[in-house]
Amino acid sequence: MKTSIGTIVLSTLLLLGSVDTTVRAQAQWALDTVISTGANSSGIAITPDGTTLIVTNNTNPGAVEVISTSNYAVTRIDISSVENYPNAVAVSPDGSIALVSTTHKVVLVKLSTRSLGGNFAAPCAGTTLYGIAVTPDGQTSIFPDLSSGCTQQGLRSINAASPSGSSFFQVNTSGELYGFAVTPDGASAIVTTFTRDTPKKINLGTQGVQNISGFDGSYAVATLHHSNEALIQGDSLKRVSLTTNAATKILSDIYSTSLQGIAITSDDKYAFVVGSFQKVIVDLASNSVIQTFTAGGTSVAAMPDGSRFFTTDSYNGTTRVYKRVGTTGIDNSTRDTEIPAGFTLLQCFPNPFNPSTTIRYGLLRRSRVSLTVYNALGQQVASLVEEEQEAGYHEVKFDGSGLSSGVYFYRLQAGDFVQAKKLMLLR
Repeated sequence: MKTSIGTIVLSTLLLLGSVDTTVRAQAQWALDTVISTGANSSGIAITPDGTTLIVTNNTNPGAVEVISTSNYAVTRIDISSVENYPNAVAVSPDGSIALVSTTHKVVLVKLSTRSLGGNFAAPCAGTTLYGIAVTPDGQTSIFPDLSSGCTQQGLRSINAASPSGSSFFQVNTSGELYGFAVTPDGASAIVTTFTRDTPKKINLGTQGVQNISGFDGSYAVATLHHSNEALIQGDSLKRVSLTTNAATKILSDIYSTSLQGIAITSDDKYAFVVGSFQKVIVDLASNSVIQTFTAGGTSVAAMPDGSRFFTTDSYNGTTRVYKRVGTTGIDNSTRDTEIPAGFTLLQCFPNPFNPSTTIRYGLLRRSRVSLTVYNALGQQVASLVEEEQEAGYHEVKFDGSGLSSGVYFYRLQAGDFVQAKKLMLLR
């Protein structure tokens, strides 16, 4: 539905978007190459020196791909004799080993010899292992240990160099423990919870658990290297103070259930974030998105200096490499006041809803529009619009009568511009 008022408002926004801002150089990246890394390319990690990339194939038979970042030569390590469905991966601080979580075990891969080096079996049959990290001293590997068939879920720590022995402490949440990161001082762990629960900060010494406020479900997590902060991705990407245990800034509306969906450069200058529908690069000095790629991904790793970043794509079995190509003279630090070139004012009401809601959006110019709805697993449940539309405001009704209660996401693409936001169906 297009209105004359909407046309006036959109014209005004276009004028506002043309106002000059302070000019400063801003880094830019571009697709460099695509590496074939096998079916369901999922988790990804990079050695501290940036020479070696590790990619997991979350499938049966399971495999781990070890890749040279100098020539992109791939060595495939079959781990199916130990376990299948490798998912998350972490690298020891000295770069000698990769620890890979699978459905039931943690598998050690020796990177110097490209060979298996042992494994640790989770004590509860049917356990699902997602995130994994190695403490800064390289001594301990920690991961969420959970299962629908177990009576407890929490964190388990094992010897990182030789997967043996373990300690366990319980972490109670209403959802599964999912993403995982350790703070640079090794004192605390940050755990995300996937469903409608808050992320947790856990003191690894006292085992005390604190909620991190400002979230309704959370997935990917990464800690900054030089400040007591983290980035956590749920229905949006947020900057978090680990001193106050609260979200301090929304950085992007990007949505994803990716496990390792955030990579931060060693100087804490840039964050590379993958979502289900797009990728964004965030300047952490200005807390602004400086570049967006319309293709989504599964997980991400970055060279320590940010010269390249790597994203896995489980749908086509590849890893995409993006290379820093220079700078622009555009200042993106005022992005919060700028208007996207494709659409604006994407919203829905009511939200939460039952059984229907109205999605409203404004197009700045005539565009080919796709409006779709997905469930929390990233599966499309409805296609509402797939057509060319005129500039102005539009409204579309979404009826969720045939769907179960839970979290959903509506995704709007107008030309090359994409955005996704959360819906909540409550019965």
